[in-house]
Amino acid sequence: MDRNSPIVVFDSGVGGVSVLRSLIRELPCEQFVYFGDSANAPYGPRKTEEIRSLTLENLARLKEEWDFKAAVIACNTATSAAIAALRASYLTVPVIGIEPALKLAADRHPGGTVVVMATETTLREEKFAALTRRTESRCQVVSLPCPQLVEFIERGETDSPALEAYLREMLGPYLQGQAAALVLGCTHFPFAGGVLRRIMDPATELLDGSEGTARNTRSQLAERSLLRETGEGSVRFLNSSPDPELTERCRQLLQVEPLPNPIESEQAKRRIVMDPKERFIAIFRQYIHRPGAEELLQFLTESDFFVAPASARYHSSTAGGLCQHSLNVFDCLRAYLARPRVQQLYGLTGENYGEESIAIVSLLHDLCKIGCYRPGFRNVKDERGVWQKVSTYNFEDDLPFGHGEKSVWMVMKYMDLTDHEAFAIRYHMGFSGEEDARTVGQAMAKFPLAFALNVADSEATYFLETTP
Repeated sequence: MDRNSPIVVFDSGVGGVSVLRSLIRELPCEQFVYFGDSANAPYGPRKTEEIRSLTLENLARLKEEWDFKAAVIACNTATSAAIAALRASYLTVPVIGIEPALKLAADRHPGGTVVVMATETTLREEKFAALTRRTESRCQVVSLPCPQLVEFIERGETDSPALEAYLREMLGPYLQGQAAALVLGCTHFPFAGGVLRRIMDPATELLDGSEGTARNTRSQLAERSLLRETGEGSVRFLNSSPDPELTERCRQLLQVEPLPNPIESEQAKRRIVMDPKERFIAIFRQYIHRPGAEELLQFLTESDFFVAPASARYHSSTAGGLCQHSLNVFDCLRAYLARPRVQQLYGLTGENYGEESIAIVSLLHDLCKIGCYRPGFRNVKDERGVWQKVSTYNFEDDLPFGHGEKSVWMVMKYMDLTDHEAFAIRYHMGFSGEEDARTVGQAMAKFPLAFALNVADSEATYFLETTP
């Protein structure tokens, strides 16, 4: 099988774009063909046999036309009804399904109430019943069919008074924190995440299974040596409906972050699997695409960036600490900017706070430390009060250009920065730097990304990182 063949992503309509988005993040070099069966949507109210037949027929046509190397069933309903039959039909091709993130919710919230929103078919199938049996001893599972929610998303209605009224009615008993987690068991549902986050208690976590599906897809392709790891990725949208607005709706949804709150435990699992250098490079290439980016990354790999400490004696003062600190700041900044209150009160929205800008300022804010740390020793007292010589680093900057401004200068040798990015990197030390406090305050007021980066840098430095 050819590794350059496409991956087909199948859904009953447009909702599977939430899974496609995760797949693109995980597999940025792959060619994707997204097919939505909107002519027969919604699948939820249909009988199991009918859903299975529709799914098999559509996949057979797609295989004949595109000879795909893998198929992702980005629909919980179709997965429940047809995944076994599909795998029996395509013995040599990985077929990856999706299921409600109930196990993750049980792991994250033992003893809590977990509400699973899904279609009627997903909730009535044996697949979900088996999943419930495996988790019900650890949490209280509440099944909540939401038949009309798919129709809202299919017509592009992701945030409206009518949608909010419907969700308030369906979730009425759980709006005040009675649910520890809300599992979105249909790939359409994450696109209502903004409304859900607004009406649910902040302590209720929203979870879906798209990230796990994307990682599973990567794993199965890697096992078969089918990963496409170079070249430019692409997406082609197809639909069974002749309505041209549906493909445009898919393109629009692809630009929308389905869930406003990140699933930190899934990110943590990914960090465990990947080496820090590997993860840094993957994030860099996933999000940073402007001219000069690859040349900058080449410079980093040829420098001591991936082996240098982040400080001589304080946070992350070990080999590789600079890379790990940059990743920590990336995670902290994404989490901070995902908070609705932050977005609303400080205006941290729009193109200046997109995925590329977040990656640039967090991953590259400390480039000024490249080539500055020399291995050495210092004397410290042990628990008996006896002086001992221990390994340390000495800071020797051959180009004392200042801290933040030096990082800005180093980045801009390779690629351009926006004003928001440049000022964020320049003032990421905040009021702990040597600059005049009034100047720092003015910079943060004019460029709130600088304030956000300072918050993330402080959180990573003082709470996530230690000194050996």
